[in-house]
Amino acid sequence: MLDEKQYFAAWGAEGNVFHLKNQEIFTHLAPSKAYKKGQIIYNQGDDANFVYYLVNGKVQIYVSSPSGTEKILATFSGGSMFGKSAFFDKLPRAACAKALTKSEIIPVNREKMADIISRYPHFALEMLEYLSRTIRMFSNQIENISFLQADKRIALFILNHLREEPGSMKVECTHDEISSTVGVSRVTVSRVLGRFVGDGWIVTGYGVVEVTNLAKLKAFVTSIYTA
Repeated sequence: MLDEKQYFAAWGAEGNVFHLKNQEIFTHLAPSKAYKKGQIIYNQGDDANFVYYLVNGKVQIYVSSPSGTEKILATFSGGSMFGKSAFFDKLPRAACAKALTKSEIIPVNREKMADIISRYPHFALEMLEYLSRTIRMFSNQIENISFLQADKRIALFILNHLREEPGSMKVECTHDEISSTVGVSRVTVSRVLGRFVGDGWIVTGYGVVEVTNLAKLKAFVTSIYTA
């Protein structure tokens, strides 16, 4: 399990492990494609001919069993790149992706990615760091699901998906998304979030959790790694 310093370093500069540092590289690329809420971007088993830059909106990555049961792996917001692993290892998609909200997405093919790396050599190193952070976070998430109690898993989910904006720190998510991602019941999610609200760490609204006391929430998470 990560120690405190390693864990917080894994969040990245903006507090969200999925956000790219040099987003301006992709903002001028065209054309982007608009996806409607609920629209499938790719399915398990599809060829991975593109990696995707999410300009704005929200995308969910999940796996689906033959019986139709879904397990959420991650949720991405604007400024993130997804579909990376299969794109770079050239194997079929291991998961599905769908737009949770109306989203603007830039698909990047291999030719375009090669051009980006040739024009911005530092980006290759950033991608390695980005992939490593993501793998580390998923590995730690598996360990956490196996060993951590529910309230600490939920706190980690909030911190992993935190998006800092002027005047606020928010996570756009539903109780169902948290439940499926961290492996606890929706009732447990509601109970734990209610406790965090009572402690003054967060406030909740429809589809959003806003962190009001980041220091306390971090201290609660830090206790996992220093106990």
